[in-house]
Amino acid sequence: MAAEAAPEQQQAEAEEYDFEGAFQRLAGAKCRVERILLVGLERTKQELVEAELRRLKHGCTLEEIRDAAMAAHDELMALDVFDAIDLVLTEGSKGADTCTVVARFREKGMLRLHAGTYVQGTEGSVQTSLNLTNPLGHAEQVSLGAEYGSQATNIYTLAVTKPKPFGAALLADVRLHQLGHNYQPWSSYAELLRGGQVTLSSEDGRHAVSYELGWRRLTDPGRTASRAVLGQLGDKLLSAVKYVHRGETFDSATFPTQVECCSRADGSYGYRAETQVAGLGAPNPSLLRYVRQHLQGKAAFRLADGAALTLSAEAGLLLPWGAGGLAGATPISDRFFLGGTGVGALRGFAQKGVGPSDARRPVAEAGSSSGGEATHPLGRRDALGGDLFCSLMAALNFQLPAESLRSVGIHGHVFVNGGSLVQGAGPGRSLQSAWHEFATSFRWSVGAGIVWPTRIGKLELNLCQVLARQPFDQPRVGLQFGFVPPAW
Repeated sequence: MAAEAAPEQQQAEAEEYDFEGAFQRLAGAKCRVERILLVGLERTKQELVEAELRRLKHGCTLEEIRDAAMAAHDELMALDVFDAIDLVLTEGSKGADTCTVVARFREKGMLRLHAGTYVQGTEGSVQTSLNLTNPLGHAEQVSLGAEYGSQATNIYTLAVTKPKPFGAALLADVRLHQLGHNYQPWSSYAELLRGGQVTLSSEDGRHAVSYELGWRRLTDPGRTASRAVLGQLGDKLLSAVKYVHRGETFDSATFPTQVECCSRADGSYGYRAETQVAGLGAPNPSLLRYVRQHLQGKAAFRLADGAALTLSAEAGLLLPWGAGGLAGATPISDRFFLGGTGVGALRGFAQKGVGPSDARRPVAEAGSSSGGEATHPLGRRDALGGDLFCSLMAALNFQLPAESLRSVGIHGHVFVNGGSLVQGAGPGRSLQSAWHEFATSFRWSVGAGIVWPTRIGKLELNLCQVLARQPFDQPRVGLQFGFVPPAW
């Protein structure tokens, strides 16, 4: 019986052994790494792993080696090519003050297939992608994707992403794309963009610089585009550099519970700033030339358990440059739009239903072969977008009484939403006149609704009332359903 109980006794003693206490007693003892053994690498190149584990040999004590091992583990897992990594320190062969590090790796599978459905604005889409993880052993990701929308949106991309290019603490992304967007429901044109983009971003995602080169074609498939949209049709060349800076301190963007940057209020914030300059390269009449600035910000303040105040703002400015200056019209595809939910949100109005617009041409005028009278519905107008815009929102978020709703994050809110959108460039326009129109033409709405946060964004069902509007705006008083994609 004693022999049978011995293993159980040894197991109990092992469980009671204070490993943490033992380590603390030996943490300051001198120790150096004698060698590092790599186990389990199949596709991954050894030099990629060795570059991160090399820091272990700089440690002079057991504690320094432990800290270096933890840092190396985090860096290697961030490459997103391993399912698990185990780093084990064993006694070295050259004395008690040396150790051997055994690194065991379990690599992720190389092939992944993803499919999903999404809703953005008024369009639903199906997205599929084929991803190759670490096919060449340098932690690269290769992705081939396709997206098909319910309103004739077609997107095809081939992307290669590489962490730590040339050993730098960056993330490189190179992609080729063909983007087909159908804007006929709002502005009577369709866009086709073929090109490529190179992006370098910081590992924490706070900074990103990209260059895009592409060929853009705008067409009028329905042959009913307004005069203003007709002037935008044709082929253009896009050569642009973009810089994005973002940051956030949210532990929860809806109900913050802790503060990282502010000791006076239970609140947190997030922001995103995007600057784009287009027109780089040799002079060409087809080359788009503009400067575009887009800002987004949000702050959340905890009022009580289950109640919070959120304040959000969004603003943008688009200016042409080059020959003609402000007298030239800005490209409609790069303008800002206002109305609905999402980017340029103004609840209580239709998607892109606020701001400059122009009457669409009747079908007969557009060249209908019937030779009869105009058959296009009267009153339809093309949203033209604007060069100067702002959207403001204040919302009181509160938990709902049902536990089943709270468990999935569904909550209620009451809000006030405002915004303005004007054209700043074009014949006869000036920044002074645009600013005056912008400041005196704000639209406002109030409402209440239910919000369901999901992994890909928020679903909202709101009851809206419009307080202020302008001629040709498209209000949506009453129930309004919308989708809000993540801002950052």
